[in-house]
Amino acid sequence: MAHAADLGTLGRYRLTARLARGGMAEVYVGVLPGPEGFEKPVVLKRMLPELAGQETYRQMFAQEARLMATFGHGHVVSALDYGVEGEAPFLVLEYVDGVDLGRALAVKGTLTPALVRHLGLCLLSALEHVHGLRDTRGEGLGIVHRDISPANVLLGRTGDVKLADFGIAKGLRSPARTAPGSTRGRLRYMSPEQLRGGPLDARADLFSLAVLLYEVAVGQSPFAATTDAQLLFAVREARLVPPEALVRAGGAALAQVLHRALSAHPAERFASAADMARALMAVETEALAGEQPWRVAEVVADTLAAEKAAVSGAPRAGREPGPFSAALLEVQGDDEG
Repeated sequence: MAHAADLGTLGRYRLTARLARGGMAEVYVGVLPGPEGFEKPVVLKRMLPELAGQETYRQMFAQEARLMATFGHGHVVSALDYGVEGEAPFLVLEYVDGVDLGRALAVKGTLTPALVRHLGLCLLSALEHVHGLRDTRGEGLGIVHRDISPANVLLGRTGDVKLADFGIAKGLRSPARTAPGSTRGRLRYMSPEQLRGGPLDARADLFSLAVLLYEVAVGQSPFAATTDAQLLFAVREARLVPPEALVRAGGAALAQVLHRALSAHPAERFASAADMARALMAVETEALAGEQPWRVAEVVADTLAAEKAAVSGAPRAGREPGPFSAALLEVQGDDEG
């Protein structure tokens, strides 16, 4: 990490390293200092100053902050603070020391059925919390994540599993329908109804989670496509590859759960994250649930070691990966194919 004096401060936070800069925001690691040597690591996501005067971007940024302020769950990244400095708003987030699932899969390829089940249960618990949030009058907030993908699943060195990045989530009375041509998210993990720009509910996130878990188990997408056009058609029609590869990798019971969640029509999927979690709980694997956090920690350690070895053997132009932070959050923009 860079020395604090190199990057200055943002509000009451001291910046220690810049992680990324993208089309809408820049992301830093920082600390909240206190008396007698107290320092709490945090992540700060700041809107680019040149965009701060544009109301559309400012409202998107504020929407993310308001959504995350409602969360309080061990498998969801926490929002700690929100502020404005020099006209640019910034969001302060929980720091997660580890890697994202995408980085882990780049090293490991696949994970065991027991770990697939564990990840699924952790993320379904997170989604059950998020989908079920209500306002003070008891009315549902209608939050849909809309961007369940490996980059937004964080794995900690101590075995944590956390869902991150609610930058394009729907909720807090936001419109339930996305206008055609403005669909946002990662095409490979979208539900058919999201791709069509139709109304979304919690079952769209369950479809996306099933795509993710399929990839973790098998090492490839459940859609057979070699071009973006083919992928778009396959996702829109939920045209899945034959189930044999998933059955071989994860077993028939896991395959049955995931294929139900991957149904083309929401009514044919699980009704809620809790329903899908009950089905996944019934899937028997070779390891006890209590073992899984330290197995997640092993995956993180293996990934960091492999990345360090790759950097050590590469030309000096490369940069050694640092600790992963919760705020590598769509800094490259909202749309990704």
